[in-house]
Amino acid sequence: MSIWDREKQFYDEEWKKVQIHKITGKITIPGIENFEGKRVLICSCGTGVEPVLAAKQGAETYAFDISDTAVKNTREMARYNHVLIHADVMDFHRLSYEDNFFDILYGSAILHHIDCEIVGKEIYRVLRPGGIAFFRENSDRVLLFRFLRRLLFGKPGGYQRRRFLFIKRRGTTDEYPLTEKEISTLSEIFDGNIKVYNERFYFLFHLNALIFRNPKIGKILWSLDSSIGDSFPSVKKYSFWQEILLKKPNFH
Repeated sequence: MSIWDREKQFYDEEWKKVQIHKITGKITIPGIENFEGKRVLICSCGTGVEPVLAAKQGAETYAFDISDTAVKNTREMARYNHVLIHADVMDFHRLSYEDNFFDILYGSAILHHIDCEIVGKEIYRVLRPGGIAFFRENSDRVLLFRFLRRLLFGKPGGYQRRRFLFIKRRGTTDEYPLTEKEISTLSEIFDGNIKVYNERFYFLFHLNALIFRNPKIGKILWSLDSSIGDSFPSVKKYSFWQEILLKKPNFH
């Protein structure tokens, strides 16, 4: 079974847990005041929540996922929330959209699943000149998390352990937090038109996800992370989560 077959199989089951519901809120992207009149692509639609949010914000919304269940969720969420979304089963490495088609690409926790050299070129291709791609991603930059993860589950680039003693990892057996090398690859494809930053501090909460897996402990650690990040902004560079903004040059 290939890595992509394993990913699809895992998330076909994972997304079956989703309950169809009324969706409120909004997607925020730096420099984008609103989505009105913009053609937006949600990369890896998963629960179906993000495509609905984009559509409710006025976007002409497209979405895709390697998982049939995810696309089903998205279509059902769209119907329930009375919005129009063009959702299809698709591999991020082989997008079927035309060149220069989208104003905005958005994704959450997807880049660390894919081959950034191939996907980066696809992102560049389908974006119109001046268009942007914005991703919220995990990170392999934090030394403590890198050490723990490699010790417990294995190194990137191959099949990894799902469990070490009493500690069970989340996600598939192939995924690994986004590395600095992968970010460099994206930067090269976009000729350096990339901004990587940390919107919030996410550190202690990840220890809960990795070790304790207790909602009450998680809530406490989430609050501590927020307080630490607000009080000492310089520590945000050690966050497990990061934001990546790519922009396609506006050719004249």
